[in-house]
Amino acid sequence: MDPAQGGVVEAINQAAMSFNNDSFQTEVLCLDDPDSEWVKNQSHYTIHALGEGITAYGFHRKYLSWLWQNSKNYDVIIIDGLWQFLVLGGYILKILNVPYCVFTHGMLDPYFNKEKLKFIKKLPFWFGIERNVIALASAVIFTCRDEYLLASNSFPLFRAREKITTLGVEGNSRESSELVSSFYTEFPTLANKKFAIFLSRINKKKGIDLLVGALGRMKNLPEDFQLAIAGPDSEGLQLKLTQQIELLGLTDRVVWLGMLKGDVKWGAYHASEVFILPSHQENFGIVVAEALSTGTPVLITNKVNIWREVITAGAGFVENDDIDGVEELLSQWFSLGIQSRRNMKADAITCFQKNFSIDASTRDLERVLLNVSKSK
Repeated sequence: MDPAQGGVVEAINQAAMSFNNDSFQTEVLCLDDPDSEWVKNQSHYTIHALGEGITAYGFHRKYLSWLWQNSKNYDVIIIDGLWQFLVLGGYILKILNVPYCVFTHGMLDPYFNKEKLKFIKKLPFWFGIERNVIALASAVIFTCRDEYLLASNSFPLFRAREKITTLGVEGNSRESSELVSSFYTEFPTLANKKFAIFLSRINKKKGIDLLVGALGRMKNLPEDFQLAIAGPDSEGLQLKLTQQIELLGLTDRVVWLGMLKGDVKWGAYHASEVFILPSHQENFGIVVAEALSTGTPVLITNKVNIWREVITAGAGFVENDDIDGVEELLSQWFSLGIQSRRNMKADAITCFQKNFSIDASTRDLERVLLNVSKSK
């Protein structure tokens, strides 16, 4: 449940908080150190932290026995994610007749099969474990229709009782002026500057090299424009990107913010003019929904699976995930007048409220979970 792990963790966190009320209670079982900061400081719901697993596969000898002893205490269990030891829990739950769902979180996207060696290595796990656990699940949850269609063509003999539920984001909960003040206190050099915000993991999949390259190609880049890059460097890419930035003569244009949390993170959205995520693959894009909730227009690629909602609402621009596409995103934004940008900010909030609010996601997930639990 380390928040630095990105969207999957945040999705679980938001769902767990939404389903702790007079009607529902949610608990989380994970392979974290019980003494980790994010476990000890969690007060909204119960976390059962078993300790770190072994190897990248996350093997843990206590996991299956914990499910065997405790799973019947729950009406329904959600297995979050694939390609990990935790998926084997589906067999235990089926034996015990405990209803379970699988939340794929985009992990069946064909994007991840582009490296043929990795795809071949996954096939034994697919036929031996993943495919069966998915097929036996009472529901397999996808966050949008595009994600399901991509997943259904990703591996052979795919079969699932698919359900579509949007992901909800808590959204902006405080006065924007207070949040902006918190951000500028942390980063005073950006005060009163016009900047775009990239806020996500510094990861190859996120296409940040395309963003830097597109900026370097632009001949009419506004003199007062800056790019703020925020997020944990999960792959050690910052050094390589910094070298790219220097070669393109953009050193004075780019500011590295590191990982942002709490009020400072929300202040970053509010202080920025526009949010940009030129990703090669996003099954949903929680940070996109967060930006929309603050009235920040978004520049995204058509590999962010909620791009249709953004286009329909007029809440941003969408292009291909290549350097030409990212350059076009920037060009379209820079060409907008003041009133057009104001209109897009209003449309961003409308887009969020209609599609990605906590209320919308809670209704979707509640419907699925109640139907699954009734089938017990």
